[in-house]
Amino acid sequence: MRLMPICVSAAVAFAAVAGTPAATATTTTRAAAIGTTTATATGTAAVTGTTAVTAIGTTTATATPPLNNGVALTPPMGWNSWNSLGTAVTEAQVVQTIDFMSGNGMVAAGYNTVTIDDGWSLNHRSGQSADPVKTSYGSLQLYDAGGNPVSGSDGTGNDPTSGDLQPNSDFPPQTVNGQTLNGIAYLAWYAHSKGMKFGLYTTDTYLTCQGHPGSLGHEATDAADFVSWGVDYVKDDNCPNWSGPHIIGPDGHDYGPQGEGKELTESIYARIQTFQKALDAASAAQGRPKVVVSVSAQPPHTGVPYLESPDDPARSDSVIAAAGTPQYDAPGYAPTGVWCGQVANLCRIGGDRDSELAGVLYGGQLGTALQYAANVRPGSWNDMDMMYAGWNDPDGLWGVTDTCTCHKPFTDTESQTEISILSMMAAPLITGADLRTAADSQHSADGYTWSTGISTSALALYENPDVVGVDQDALGVPATLVGSPPTSATGPVVLRRTMADGDTVVLLVNQDPDNAQQITTTPSALGLPAGSYHYADLWTKATGTLAATGTLGGSVAAHGVEMFRISSAASAVSPVVGDGRYHDLAASGTNGSALEVAGQCGAPGGGPLDVAAYQPTYWSQWWQFSPNADGTVRIYDGCYSSTQQHGTLTASGSAVTVLNAYDPTDPAQKWRLTTESPGGGLSISNVATGNVLGVSGSTVVADSGDPTLWTPIS
Repeated sequence: MRLMPICVSAAVAFAAVAGTPAATATTTTRAAAIGTTTATATGTAAVTGTTAVTAIGTTTATATPPLNNGVALTPPMGWNSWNSLGTAVTEAQVVQTIDFMSGNGMVAAGYNTVTIDDGWSLNHRSGQSADPVKTSYGSLQLYDAGGNPVSGSDGTGNDPTSGDLQPNSDFPPQTVNGQTLNGIAYLAWYAHSKGMKFGLYTTDTYLTCQGHPGSLGHEATDAADFVSWGVDYVKDDNCPNWSGPHIIGPDGHDYGPQGEGKELTESIYARIQTFQKALDAASAAQGRPKVVVSVSAQPPHTGVPYLESPDDPARSDSVIAAAGTPQYDAPGYAPTGVWCGQVANLCRIGGDRDSELAGVLYGGQLGTALQYAANVRPGSWNDMDMMYAGWNDPDGLWGVTDTCTCHKPFTDTESQTEISILSMMAAPLITGADLRTAADSQHSADGYTWSTGISTSALALYENPDVVGVDQDALGVPATLVGSPPTSATGPVVLRRTMADGDTVVLLVNQDPDNAQQITTTPSALGLPAGSYHYADLWTKATGTLAATGTLGGSVAAHGVEMFRISSAASAVSPVVGDGRYHDLAASGTNGSALEVAGQCGAPGGGPLDVAAYQPTYWSQWWQFSPNADGTVRIYDGCYSSTQQHGTLTASGSAVTVLNAYDPTDPAQKWRLTTESPGGGLSISNVATGNVLGVSGSTVVADSGDPTLWTPIS
């Protein structure tokens, strides 16, 4: 739900958070001589398998699949009109924004979607000549079958409106190539002409948060219109009237105001699913791309269980069943972070934020996002609300005519922190800052003139390619908390995130608004194996080497961060990892003998390894290094015969074999690579045993003795 800005300080909570599910990695292989090898890392948190266990121990027959509609495979990036322009947004302002974003590097940096929020439509549909009747508390008046007004608080009542949503006079029609387009279709066309996408706001309730017509009961009509207008992205809000009559259940429980009619009998889950399916149907019928759906329902929406339809799809969703539903709540309402990916691509997991950094720190959206990591995967993202990085106060001249802390402009340090946290959590990077020129964004009031346009320095923060690259990482696995949760609102936070290439990104967050803090971490605390690592500071661009016993970090500015990308043990030490080629490995101390399958490619699977004279044409001496999502490496041979099919290097105690079968979750088949000295060979250690790969006579073993160094020679 999106309300007009108000001064509310972010509440601080310090509950423990759940960990992130482990990523899985799959690898498809063929011999280099007869094909190519690819490694695909997937970080899915979707329910898999055939059964799902509910909170009370019962099971459903099958797991409910996630939406998986093939869009938003990385977190969407762009701009939303609300934070800076509110309901006063106009067609001209959106054109100015599109021009600024396309002309100042934002689109090139990935911020390619421009979305109009609440307030763009008339207050009535095309089927009415006047605004519909509303109740005394501002909800749409519903009627029974006889045309008599009803309260709707028992789930009954009919919506009398019909027809299409209509742009208001701030979005006048335009002529393009001889065709007259309404103001919304024109803006979609204009965005597309600049290489951008266009988003539009609606709700799954009868009215929007600002009292305009919502899409509940009109899903097919609105979906067909949106698709025909060229809409690529829909923000679907949830705005039942919170000032209506309290609903008192049969048990005497006061559910408070929860809405009326279908807002009570259909869960948010069901209403979103209906609209999403209508959008897909409209896209198919019109031959247009599928539309991204962003759900803006928030935790306060709990529903009324006894009014919810018995066949509501939320009741049978295995993900909701496994999570359980609290007493007095209805399935498919809160918490949205549990089920969003079942029906949509983005999901708001917390309340509205204002321009206080606390709203995005651990006591706000960050703590919530850490709890709902299972909802995050390519095509499903936890939305931490519009960004305030670089935002300036449109409600008055800050510090002179407006001193509410909820309107305080973000400093560059705070902007950097917000962008960093959202990127670590794989959250959408959708800003509410005013992305227009200083001239276009001028305001005048009380004898003062000021601009709300974003500064050059803040714009540069948005466009940092290394930080954007973290947010857009294809693996789609969000950060986890390192160590214990903070014990106070100012306590430091350390986050780590695994990248698709096996790198680790670390964020050190100082939550104290007034004082710098010493914040450090170590490879051990980050779960990295012993070894030497390369790191890069993603904001300062400084680089360095991190020893196994070293520390990373230092003094972090008040409300600031330090953000590092650490090359994994694999990619830090050797360019052979993930290059898709086979390599021969010479063993130190053996006069150049190379690692090979004992008995060569005709040997049976599961056999041992040895070292023998280097033969560059022997497939049994060819080895490929495929990176796993957790920074480890799968090592497999070049054989492809009736007995040997790309055998994977596998440890069993001190013995080493090559197995045809590969299990990406088996640590015995995972290895870590470390460079022992600059220009030296590779030390290869097994994840399951910790033992290093070495040579005993001519037999290859994995023991805890001195490591053999292996040098790629092809």
